Amino acid sequence: MTNQAAPTERAGQSNAPQGSERSHTLVVIADDQHGALDRIVGVLRRRRARLQSFALGRSELPNVVRITVVMNDSEVGVEQLVEQLRKIVNVRQIVNLSSEHTVVRELALIKVNGASSHFNEIVELGHLFGAHVVDVAQETVTLEVTGNEEKVEKLVSLLQDYGIREVARTGRLAMARGAADL
Repeated sequence: MTNQAAPTERAGQSNAPQGSERSHTLVVIADDQHGALDRIVGVLRRRRARLQSFALGRSELPNVVRITVVMNDSEVGVEQLVEQLRKIVNVRQIVNLSSEHTVVRELALIKVNGASSHFNEIVELGHLFGAHVVDVAQETVTLEVTGNEEKVEKLVSLLQDYGIREVARTGRLAMARGAADL
């Protein structure tokens, strides 16, 4: 039995300059058919994509889903991944959105300890960030905030002082600015 070390770089990545990784936002439009998502995730796993977030939802078309994949990789790695995804029968379109021409948002639900003495402070802090109260219970307040990742992170960090019970985040959702369609 031989002891082989796992390769330190991904296949096909040797021509990518070291340190050339950056965040990429891919939007994949695919048919909502049995096994389609499995094939897409399979390609992401085989290519060892460095995912930061993965959001799936219905699109404006019937029986079509929109998948937003945020990943940290080199331009070469992303181009190779896009070519592999295009080979999947159920994939209709893939777009690598540039940050300059993109509207990006994230949704978060934040459940905070809401003792009556701090209730108004929590609500006011949430309002400063454009958050809405979506649930009030005897011991908790749940806020809904939408914005860029930095805005959500800042609100979460400020609410830590009150005691966060739970946070649920969508990850990044993105769309091309203006009249541009996919």
